[in-house]
Amino acid sequence: MTISRPTGGVLKTELATIEGIQRGLADIETGRTVSHEAAMTSLRKIIAAEE
Repeated sequence: MTISRPTGGVLKTELATIEGIQRGLADIETGRTVSHEAAMTSLRKIIAAEE
């Protein structure tokens, strides 16, 4: 059996994902969040503007 090693690109992608999760958790801890309803309202406005 051959064990493959991740490439630099894969590692960069994984690191970016982990950093994004860490930023999100920090936002939650400090109260920098919006409700689901507010987020969906904003997204619907963006979509409607593109149509």
